[in-house]
Formats: sequence, structure tokens, C-alpha cells
Amino acid sequence: MADRAAGPRRAAVGARPVGVRGGQPGAAGGRRAARRPGTKLEAGVSAVPERSRWRGEGVHIDEVVAELARLHHPLQDGGRRQAVARTLNLFVAPASSEAGKTVGDALAGLGAHSPSRTLVLRRHGSDRLDAEAVIECELPDAAGRVGVCHDRVTLTADDSRLEHAASLLAPLLLSDLPTVLWLPEPDSPIPDPRLLDRAQQVLVDSTADDGAALRRLQELTKSARVHDLAWGRLEFWRAATAAAFESPEQRAMLPRIAGLDVRYEGEALSAGLLLAGWVVARAGWRPEGIERDHGRAHGKAVRTDGSPVALSLEREPDARGCGGIEKLTFRTDSDEVKIRRGAATSRLRDLFAEALQPTPSFARGYPEALGAVAAMLRDS
Repeated sequence: MADRAAGPRRAAVGARPVGVRGGQPGAAGGRRAARRPGTKLEAGVSAVPERSRWRGEGVHIDEVVAELARLHHPLQDGGRRQAVARTLNLFVAPASSEAGKTVGDALAGLGAHSPSRTLVLRRHGSDRLDAEAVIECELPDAAGRVGVCHDRVTLTADDSRLEHAASLLAPLLLSDLPTVLWLPEPDSPIPDPRLLDRAQQVLVDSTADDGAALRRLQELTKSARVHDLAWGRLEFWRAATAAAFESPEQRAMLPRIAGLDVRYEGEALSAGLLLAGWVVARAGWRPEGIERDHGRAHGKAVRTDGSPVALSLEREPDARGCGGIEKLTFRTDSDEVKIRRGAATSRLRDLFAEALQPTPSFARGYPEALGAVAAMLRDS
């Protein structure tokens, strides 16, 4: 079941861009459509960039498809015949209200980096499908040249409809484009597992997690390509760690490492776990158990010679580091190497846009790091 019949409150009629002749298309054909009770009318159109909006309550998915096509129709009016470029389909899984602002911030201005058709799923308790469609286009002055458009369709539905989200979204997909599934909260259930079959990659952000979701993500990497924004923010630390052990003198310390200390900021325990997991995997150590307790995590790994390496992750109260990490320290019995970073430099929107690409520069090493973390957390 993709969708049930709409209730008495039908799709609203949006406004046409300024300068386009003719009446309102849609239910009334070329005539000016009558406004029925319960219909919302919004005028959200400007010149350049052009923006159009439509929304309706108690609609059928076919109406959403038709209204989205209607919003795009003026691009072909008046001899303009604009070719419009898009780069991907983006599914956004339902998220809590707390995650709503993060979703909005990340999607704001996305069209400038990755013009896409974004399909946002939301949950409500009413037995109906509500929809909102917004298109924003930056179009060249001359006809026949290529412009870019970002479409955002928000579908708010009850659980019974969301269980068939893949079928619900299918008519809205742009063919021959890659599809990304974004899980704003990595521990939230995917409403319809078939969404994973339609997506070529999954986008998550595990930074604020306490580590519980990392085991789930490790399982997900077995069947999907996962791009974790938390992993992208750790790119500095991975590069800095490699640089710290470039010299022969420092490399000679590696077989003698007896302890790894990670200091992280705020609620970014999962960032600390990911970084520790990467070190363990790269060093060829065998990960063993780790215990978490009120912002701390302590465990061990075993070097290739059988000697233990103590792992310590602790929250730094006033930390202002990069990617959730304040400091990384490697210790031997007689020496230590400290790596610090004073301030974060990566911006969410730039990293978000990069994570949407098929092979972002930061992706290497993530499955191995997750595997080490999952092994450490297995019995915790």
C-alpha cells in the first residue's frame, strides 16, 4: 500500500511566477481554479532566483506529482525552454523535533552545492497524507542554457503510510540519478527497509551518539555504503596522527605504545570511539572490551606482540576542539606524543555537500574503524 485515498481536504493551489500568462492549471484546467474550503494559498515566488511553493492536506501522492510538475511548468513557458540540472535524489528519514533544526540548517542552500530533489518524510498521528512542495531555481537569462533547480517535497504521514515509504516516494524520484538516504538520527528506525534498496548510499551523523548506534552502523556497512559526517570531521586527526609518526624516531615508538588517551568535547563520545577504533585498526591491534560510565570509556587493545594497550576516553569540560576531539595522546613507558587542535574549521554545509558525493575524500578507513569499535563494544 503506497497511499490511501485523500480525505475531504484536498491539495492547495500555489501561485504562479510573476509574468507568466494564463490561469491556474490543475483541477480547474486552464480556468482560474475556485478556492475550496480548507485550501491554503501561498504566494512565494520571486524573480531570480525563482521560488514557488504549494501545500495541501489529505492528498494523494498522484496529486503531489501533478502539482510538482505544475510548479516546474513555467520554466518552459514564454519561449524560455530552460534545461534544468540536478545531481541526485535525497531521501530524509523521519526525525524527532529536536533534529528538525539540524535538518533545516543542512538543507539550506543545498541547491548551490548539489541541486537535488529532496524528499523529506515526517510522522504525524492523523490518518492522512499532507504534502508541501517548494522549488528554487537559479536560471540564466538566455533561453536554452542550463539552470539549476532544487526541489524539496515534505510528506507528513501516519505510520501505516510510512511503512510503505519506498512505494510512496517512487513516483517522485528522478530517473537515472543517484539516490541518497539520510538518517538525521542514526539510531532511529528506518520506516521502510526497502528505502535501503533504492539508495546507493546512506548519510548519517553519529557525533552526538553515546556509541550505541555505532554497532548498528557497522552492520549497515555490510550492505550499504555509509557516509558518516562524524567521520568526516575527524579527517584532521587522522592526517595529524599520520604526520606525527612520519619521522623514523617517532615510528620507532609505535611497537612500544602502551596507552592511548582521547579527550573529547560535550556529548561526542562516539567521535572519540571512532578515532580510537581507527588507531586500533591501523596499528593492527586486536580490540578488546571497553566499559562506558558517565562520559568516560576505558578498555584495552592487544598489540601484535601480545602486550596490552590501555584505552582511555574522557570528556573535557571546556573543550573547543575539532570534530568533537580536544586532544589525542600516545604513551609508551617512557615517552608520549600529544596531538592537539585549538578550534574546529569544518563547516556543516560544506561537509554535508561533500558527504552526498559517491566517494567523498574523507570516506577511507571508516568500515575498519567501525569494525574495531563494534568489537570493543560487543560485551559492554
